Amino acid sequence: MSNESKPAADELDRDDAQRYRRPRRPIEVRRRARWRTAFRAGLHTVLGLTVLALVVGTVFYLHRFARSATVFALAGLESVEVVSAERVTPAAVRERFAGDVGRTVLAVSLDERRLSVEEIPWVEAATVQRLFPNRLRVYLRERTPVAFLRQGQSLWLMDGHGVVLALPEGASYSFPVLSGLPETLSAEERRSRVGLFLEFVADLDQNGKTYSAQISELDLGESDNLRASVTDGDGAVYLYFGRGRYQEKFETYLEHRRLWQQSGETVRAVDLRYRGQIVLNPESPVGPKDR
Repeated sequence: MSNESKPAADELDRDDAQRYRRPRRPIEVRRRARWRTAFRAGLHTVLGLTVLALVVGTVFYLHRFARSATVFALAGLESVEVVSAERVTPAAVRERFAGDVGRTVLAVSLDERRLSVEEIPWVEAATVQRLFPNRLRVYLRERTPVAFLRQGQSLWLMDGHGVVLALPEGASYSFPVLSGLPETLSAEERRSRVGLFLEFVADLDQNGKTYSAQISELDLGESDNLRASVTDGDGAVYLYFGRGRYQEKFETYLEHRRLWQQSGETVRAVDLRYRGQIVLNPESPVGPKDR
């Protein structure tokens, strides 16, 4: 290669270097763009915090206004609406809100009032709602009695959870009478004994039968030996069921009852606890009683 061609090659290298050399101006533009981005981000943050402060302040002001404005005040107990009350009088429910009269409905603790209403014996559950601007509404679910309860000389009602209820005036029920549940029995044990009664009724009435309607009284004093009384002719007959297979045992009693009636034999108690046999008049028949 000649020396004359070498300078030409050097010129080409310099031209390429000039062509691909990174200029300084774009670097300055990028630095300026980063500054603008940071400024805008800071401005957005300040604006966002300002808007948030305005919203929080407005909400706080409105909340204070609503809690103090007379337009939201509970004018009287008649402003408490009671829904689904049959056995519980609306007056008994409204008494629980006596301390809220004159206060705004926003200041009323709904949970506290709900718990207070649920302390009323016939109330199983309650829901309390605010009705703006100045009213309250209470929904009730009342207890459902499943049996009468005999304690001493007094007769009460009892629901499926073992809660004792006073007999409402003018009410009419057709239930068996439960006995053997003294007042000293704990609420948990009472609930357990009522569970035995419900199990007894469900077993008696399975397959479309209605045998439980013939039971007058059920003694739950011994959890492993339920004793019932039924009306038969000239008096009561006491049936010792033990525990379980209640329908089978009752049908055994019904089958033999016809034979006793035909023969004129007097039967006052029947022990049905033994499979394949029955015992008539075991010892002295003792009816259901409190223990």
